[in-house]
Amino acid sequence: MNSKNSKVLIIGGGIAGITAAVALSRLKIAVTLIEKATALGGMVPNYCCKATDACQQCGVCLLNDSLQALSQASNVEVHLQTEVTDLTLDANKFLYTFSRPGGGGEGRAEALLLATGFTPFRAEDKPQYRYGILPNVITGLDLERQLKETGSVVRPSNHTLPTSIAFIQCVGSRDPHLNHPFCSRVCCAYALRMANLIKYKNPQTEIAVFYMDIQTFGKDFSLFMEKTEKQIRFIRTIPGEIQKGDNDQVWLTFQDDDGLSSRKQAFDLAILSVGIMPGSDLEFFKDKLGLPLNGDGFLSEANEIFSSKGIFLAGTVRGPKGIAGSITQAYRTAEEVAAYLKTRPV
Repeated sequence: MNSKNSKVLIIGGGIAGITAAVALSRLKIAVTLIEKATALGGMVPNYCCKATDACQQCGVCLLNDSLQALSQASNVEVHLQTEVTDLTLDANKFLYTFSRPGGGGEGRAEALLLATGFTPFRAEDKPQYRYGILPNVITGLDLERQLKETGSVVRPSNHTLPTSIAFIQCVGSRDPHLNHPFCSRVCCAYALRMANLIKYKNPQTEIAVFYMDIQTFGKDFSLFMEKTEKQIRFIRTIPGEIQKGDNDQVWLTFQDDDGLSSRKQAFDLAILSVGIMPGSDLEFFKDKLGLPLNGDGFLSEANEIFSSKGIFLAGTVRGPKGIAGSITQAYRTAEEVAAYLKTRPV
């Protein structure tokens, strides 16, 4: 059985885990980084660059910079396709076992940093939108992958360019019926950036965005919105359902502007802007280390309680945030880890 010893164990090799590992490495702190997937990056490799004639500050390109920095870090040991199977805190040290193809092992560390990311909302859990049933109802993540792989957006039913597209915001978020009252904080950003990208590539495409409120994001947000509102229609309501129309169009039913009557409109393609949900690993950490979850199911943000035990959080394990926010927090968390290691009880 293999044995691993390091100052810090980081679980999760997404953008937050990578950033924290690089930051700790620069502070001459040895790190073991464990990721259960076959590659680093978390969800970010699924996302497309959203630049039009100018950068839209989506942050996707920052992953390449982070991976390059990690490749040059001499005191970070990376293990892919590896999963922590047991984890305990004993005498101010974290003892863990892990499994991976070909065998497993055990290790110990003086501090633990959790950066296991999030789970996208399952669009199937909003059955009124008929995701998985109507071919021209897709998620924002589906659109991200399509744009990344092909550089264009087409209707899945016949692979033609859509002439009309509806973005539906807050799918899975701000939904009391699902017990998800929280805002995912990233859906507006990725939806509007992709809408602008589609208009840039295909100016004739008519795009409507159905929304509750628009979450501000990025620098110069007011200028961004001013430009966006000139080419995209904003409808402040959330459709109640989606039905099949002729020629594989989708019919959206929504409240009219008077708030009293309802209306229907057909679109070639509907995009469900799915939100950020708690990651599947959080129950494991709750059970093994007694870490509390907040009312939304994420790890509690009472970080001072965790840090006194040598446990630190980075990225979306603490709640929804975008790429830039995850990077900023990961740097800050790395500084907290370094400070703890200087004063930790032996």
